[in-house]
Formats: sequence, structure tokens, C-alpha cells
Amino acid sequence: MKKAILILLLAPALVFAQKPVKPNLNKVLNFWKEGKLKEAKEMIDLAETDPKLSLDGKTFYYKGLVYAALDTTANEEYKALATESLTTAMAAFEKADGMSKGKEYFVTDQTGLPSLKSQQMLILANFYLNHGATLYQEEDYEAAIADFLKTQTVIPNDTNAYFYGGYAYYQLEKYEDAVNQFKTYLDKGGKSPDAYSLIINTYSTQLENKEEALKWTGMAKEKYPNNSDFPKVEIGLMIDLDKIADAKKGLETAIVKEPGNKIFHFYLGYVNSKLEKWEEAKVNYNEALKIDPSYFEAQYYLAQIYLIDAEKVKRDMNNLGITKEDQKKKLDLDKLLVEKYKIALPFWEKANTMKIEDANSRIEVLDKLSMMYYYLGEDAKAAAIEKKLKELGVDN
Repeated sequence: MKKAILILLLAPALVFAQKPVKPNLNKVLNFWKEGKLKEAKEMIDLAETDPKLSLDGKTFYYKGLVYAALDTTANEEYKALATESLTTAMAAFEKADGMSKGKEYFVTDQTGLPSLKSQQMLILANFYLNHGATLYQEEDYEAAIADFLKTQTVIPNDTNAYFYGGYAYYQLEKYEDAVNQFKTYLDKGGKSPDAYSLIINTYSTQLENKEEALKWTGMAKEKYPNNSDFPKVEIGLMIDLDKIADAKKGLETAIVKEPGNKIFHFYLGYVNSKLEKWEEAKVNYNEALKIDPSYFEAQYYLAQIYLIDAEKVKRDMNNLGITKEDQKKKLDLDKLLVEKYKIALPFWEKANTMKIEDANSRIEVLDKLSMMYYYLGEDAKAAAIEKKLKELGVDN
């Protein structure tokens, strides 16, 4: 009986006397490759505390791989094994790099080929970027931003992550954050002029800082000298800021230096149009067309000026009443409107013969021609224009 009691008393001691689990980096790697992330985490956490393995850079490289997998896994049980998994992974990778002595870490894939750490970082960053893009399409902007920020953490110079992040913040009406993302995109080497446009528009409207918008417009003009939109935006901002005289003076000085530059003549015409100095604007647009007869924008804005008088006559007609006196005035104004349309028509017809890049401008030219042909009784020409509009998907 005493012997039996002694055996029972010794049993727990035998259990506790078992050898502790010994950390093994090969096991960590195999667990990670097999997707056994619980076992991989337990083993790598143990390895990190081992006196010998804690001095091996591979320990922290593997830790980075394991914790990155915990952050990206779809398995919620595994995901719950750690918080801030990506932060832990990146800290481990950084420590590993500090111990690498200039050599790049790698693991072999299923084919036996090496998969470099730099390649793994790219795959990880793209995972977050693509996942964020999917969430953006689903209008889950907060979650999308979280993924875009993770992309930026993994590869700080990935310009796409900042560009998409800017859009996501904009959708959430976090305009300062959006602007900062677009600025970083440009600082990192982003090439899209849309980033400048969004910065300018956000400063000009939502953030109500037209001075800053004007500054960024100047930068955009310098970066993209062939972009036709930024100078127009700049002029518009100058008008809003009561700096139109500066814009006009600068263009006049530029024309003296480069009289053969059609762009300067065009924008001076644009400024004079904004100031409602129509005759001066006509001269400017015609100068631009002398330099380049195929300059559609100059022809288009010139044609617009010739419709202004017609629109005034039309508005006066619409404001008349039904008295005999008003009806007589209406007949007189109708004759005058016909004359105004006849004056404007050749300018729009010429615009229609030019190469028009912008689809909306093409439709507007056709629409104006249709209206004038109809009013002037040129039914065959009006019908031909209507046919073209229908081919473009416009149903009047």
C-alpha cells in the first residue's frame, strides 16, 4: 500500500521533469510554409528568448514572416493570436536587417528556388494595396485607408499607396489628410498631374485657401508646361483673389518676349474674356490663330464670344410680355437674332472642321451648330448635325 502511494506521489514530479521544448528555426520555417501559424508563432516566440538564437538575424527574419502571415491570414483564429501583427513583423524585419551584415535573407520556395526578403516585402505590400483597392470599391473607405497605410509601412516609396490613400481620405471628407497623401505621392516621385489638380481643387474649395491653391497651380504649371488646364485654373484663381491685373501684365510681358507663342496670346484672350473686354479678347484669339490656324481652343473661345450678343438678344426676347408693343419688339429682336447667328455661325463651322480632342467640346460645337441651323431654317444641315449627335450618344 505504501508503495502505491509513493508511486502516486512521484507521478506529478515525473511529468514536470520532462524536458522543455527546444526552439528550432527549421521547425519555425516548416510550420510557416505549411500554414501552421499557431505552432510557428509559439516556436518563434520561444526562439527569440533563446540565448543563442537571439543572436541570429534569421530568428527575427522568420519572426517577421510569421507575424506578417498572422496579419494577412483570413483565418480569424490565427489572426487573434497577436495584436498589431504588422508592427511586430516590421520591427522584427528591421532588427534582422541590422544583424544581416549586408546579406539579404531568403527562403526557398516549393520549387527550391530562393525567395528574397525584398520580393516578399513587395508581395506583402501589394497584398495590402490590392485589398485596400477592393475595400475602396466597396466604399469601405476607413478599412481601405488602413490597408493603404500598411502598404506605406511595408514599402514607404510605393507612390500608388499615397495616391489611393488621398482619394480614400477625400471620400471621408478628411481633406487635410487627403492633401497630405497627395503631397507625399508627389514627393515620392509620383507623376500624375491629377495629384496637383486634387490638391489645388481641395485648397480652393473645401479648405477655402485660394492663395495656397494658387501657389500649387504655379508649381503644376512649371511641372507640366504643356497642360492646358493649369493656366486656366491659375487665371480663375487670380480673378477670385483680385489679382487679374497681375495675370494680364505677366502675359503681356511674356508676349513681348515671345510674340510667336500662341499659348500666351490665347491666355491673354482668356483673361480679357474674364474681364468682359470682348474686342481685346477677339484680337488675342485671332493672333493665336494666325500663329496656328488649327488651334481649336482659340477658335472655340473666339466662337463663344460671337454668341454672347446673340444670347443677350435671345434673353431680351424671352423677357417680353404679350402686349402688341412687346410682340412688335419681339419681331424686331427676332430679325436681330438671325443676324447675330449669321455672324457667329462661320466661327462655329470652322471650329467643327478642326481636330477636337475633348468629347464634351465636340458635342458642344455640334449642339451650337444644330441650334443655329435650326433657327436659321437650314433644315438639311440641322438634320445632318442631329445625326452626328445621335452617333455620339446624344439624343436631343
